Amino acid sequence: MELIQVKSHRHVVARPGEGFSALGAVWTPLRVHADERGWFAEIWRTDQPGRVEPGQISVSKTLPGVTKAFHFHRKQVDLFIPMTGAFRIVLLQTQPPCEALSIWWQEGAEGTLRIPAGLAHGYRVEGTSEAKMVYLTSETYTPQDEGRLEWDRQVKGFPWDERPPGGA
Repeated sequence: MELIQVKSHRHVVARPGEGFSALGAVWTPLRVHADERGWFAEIWRTDQPGRVEPGQISVSKTLPGVTKAFHFHRKQVDLFIPMTGAFRIVLLQTQPPCEALSIWWQEGAEGTLRIPAGLAHGYRVEGTSEAKMVYLTSETYTPQDEGRLEWDRQVKGFPWDERPPGGA
């Protein structure tokens, strides 16, 4: 794939109970049922609007400071469920206008991020702790469905050093 020049970028900080949508992706906060023993939340239901029918469910542990970006899927829809740590999840259009979005997530803002096919995505683990994420995908992984972009060579103009206004 050719070089992608990011034309615009914005930040969203995931907050408890607040949802949003951008670039075709949708963040849905989890409905957390808490008591003195902890909490419980449903992450997938058959009666959920816009749900991703699972083809595969995976989990990843990533060390602090590691960047895993960017890739996209031709058919597959992803559902990211951040579990622990702190993530900067990045969404990137690969066709003009080549807009990008950074979603800042940390524990306490439980939710799911539905990423449509064709939208490039990746993340960096922020802070000093490892982070874990569960992935529910609409397809079983096949290399033919995936396209990759090297975040440090094929994507220009993305502000990795920029922080959200007011902090994350």
